[in-house]
Amino acid sequence: MNINSLMRTLFFDNDTAAKEMAYFGCLNSKLKHEIQKEFYDILFRNQEYTIKHNPYDQEIRETASIRNGDTEKLVKSWEEEYPGVIGTLAKTPLRQSKNHGIVLVTIASRAALEGGLPPEISYSLSDIYIQKIEDASTPEAALQLGRLAEYQYAILVNEFKNKKTTLNVRKNSKVNSCKDYIFSHLHEKIVIADIAKELRVNKNYLCELFKKEEGITIGQYILQQKIRSIQNMLIYSHYTYSEIASYFGFSSQSHLGQQFKKATGITLHQYRETYGIDIP
Repeated sequence: MNINSLMRTLFFDNDTAAKEMAYFGCLNSKLKHEIQKEFYDILFRNQEYTIKHNPYDQEIRETASIRNGDTEKLVKSWEEEYPGVIGTLAKTPLRQSKNHGIVLVTIASRAALEGGLPPEISYSLSDIYIQKIEDASTPEAALQLGRLAEYQYAILVNEFKNKKTTLNVRKNSKVNSCKDYIFSHLHEKIVIADIAKELRVNKNYLCELFKKEEGITIGQYILQQKIRSIQNMLIYSHYTYSEIASYFGFSSQSHLGQQFKKATGITLHQYRETYGIDIP
C-alpha cells in the first residue's frame, strides 16, 4: 500500500471516520485535523529529503539483548552506527531527550517482561526511571537515564534467568505460587495457613514440599525476603525503624531489631550508618 492509499484509508474512509467518532469524539476536531495534516506533511517531507528514522533492526537488537539479559550485546548495539535519525519528539532539546528516554524505558520494560521478569518489578522500575527522567535538568542526563534503565533491565533479566536455571524449573508449580504470594504480601504479616488456603493445598503438604525444594522453611524464606527489602529501605530511605517494622508486619521495632541482628550480625542502626546513602 503506497502513502496516498494509506492516507485515504486512515483519514477519508467512511467506516474509519465513524469508528473514530465513536471512540474519540471527546477530542477537539481541530486537534485531530492538525494531527492528520502534520502526519501527512512529515511523511512526504521525509520522502522528499530522503530522511529516515533509525532502522527497526536497531530496536530489535536492543530489545533482544534485554530480553536475553545480555548486557554485552546491549552495549554493542549502542555503539553501532546507523544511517537514520531519532524522530522529532518535542520542540526543545531537553524535552526531546526526556521523551526519548521515556521511550527507551518503556520499550525496555516490555522486553524485560518478555524475558521473564515479574510484571510488578518491571512496572515499578519503569515508574521510578520515568520520574527521574522528568526531573533531569539536562538532555544528556535524561538520555543517560534511559540507557541506564535498559542496562539495569538486562541485568535483572539475567539474574532472573540464572536463578530459574539454578532451580531447574521446578516440576511442582505450588512452590513458585507460594513465593509469588509471599512477594505480593511482603509488606504485611504473612500467615502460612493463608498461603495454603490461597493455593488450595494442605498446609503441612505445602511446608514439606517447600522445605524439600528450597532447603529452608517457608517461615525462614519469608524472613529472608523481608530482611532483604528492609536492608534496601535502610540504605535508600529516611523511614524510622518503627515505621519499617510496622510496614513489614513485625510486632514491634524491638522484634524487628532482634530478627535483623540475628540475620545480619549487626543492628538496624549499624547497618544504616555503614551502608546508608545520605539522602537530602
